[in-house]
Amino acid sequence: MKYLVSLFSLSALLSVLFFGSCKKKKIIDPTNEGISTYLPTNVNNWWKYLASDGTVFKRYYTGRDTVVDGFNYNLFEQVDVNTGTIVKEFYAKFEGNYYTLLQLDNSGTRYVKAIVLNENPQVGNTWESTGSFTYGIAIPTKIEGKVTSINGTFTVNNVVVDSVVEVKSVLYGKLNLLTWTNCGTIIMKFRRGLGIISENYDFNVGGFFSKQYSNYITDYYVQP
Repeated sequence: MKYLVSLFSLSALLSVLFFGSCKKKKIIDPTNEGISTYLPTNVNNWWKYLASDGTVFKRYYTGRDTVVDGFNYNLFEQVDVNTGTIVKEFYAKFEGNYYTLLQLDNSGTRYVKAIVLNENPQVGNTWESTGSFTYGIAIPTKIEGKVTSINGTFTVNNVVVDSVVEVKSVLYGKLNLLTWTNCGTIIMKFRRGLGIISENYDFNVGGFFSKQYSNYITDYYVQP
């Protein structure tokens, strides 16, 4: 009898694990609702940054959109002011949340869709985005975001910019395909009507990819 009960209990446990793991993910509407509240999308705009590796680049909105995995993104470009090297960036707003494609390698071919900001940020707001990247096999990822400040300041051209929003995101990966590993953090700062103030990346995705890099705005033009 104990044997039968044990078998029943084991069967029930396996059923819970199986069906729990097979829950359908919420389908996100791929319609881009427009990002201009926090990332102004006039093609005459530009933002200039100094990076931790000494690179100086300008960020531009291209005026073009692109579809990635069925989702429509506004296409931005980072242009190195010395070499002309271009790095593509993808931003969009889906269901009230601002998304980007987080680059997970140096080739620019592996990205993870991640929420970087919500519609009306308040300190303590949290969210989670899940995805995967492929290195021979698909490796699950999870990014937990949190608004840590909404009243920060930053000085640009001797002018103090207030109401700066700071978001901290923690990147996790199932590097062994079983358990989540903390792979590091991304901290981004935004200003409503201005754009991205700064970025700080500090993560190591096992033996796949490592990124320690930051930048901050030094000048900008946003068309009124």
